[in-house]
Amino acid sequence: MRKRLVAWTILTCALLAVAVWGLLGAPNTASGPHLPSRSQTAAVR
Repeated sequence: MRKRLVAWTILTCALLAVAVWGLLGAPNTASGPHLPSRSQTAAVR
């Protein structure tokens, strides 16, 4: 029962992290003044 609860919590946290990552984009702490939209358009090309 306890292992199942821990596994469910980890899975939920992982799904939440993926959802936040998809909505907000990757954290660009050391990218400087570059905008995430500009890097995404460059990646599409």
